[in-house]
Amino acid sequence: MIRVLLAAFNVAIVTLLVYRLVQVYRSYSTNKSWILSIGIFLILLPSVMLLGFIRPSMIYILIYPVAIGLFLFFIKDETA
Repeated sequence: MIRVLLAAFNVAIVTLLVYRLVQVYRSYSTNKSWILSIGIFLILLPSVMLLGFIRPSMIYILIYPVAIGLFLFFIKDETA
């Protein structure tokens, strides 16, 4: 059951990240390369986990949402 919830959470997060990264890519931000590289890393992380290279653990479940939240908080003004 936890695997299904984790997969659904990851799909929602990846969709949100892709949307925000497209907005940053279209903007004239000075930090565009850093934002895109960190965002791509955050997108690949759950994909690697779902493929089985990284096992799902409580640490991942607790740290990944915090990392996503901080990333989205820091780039909220980059698309303006």
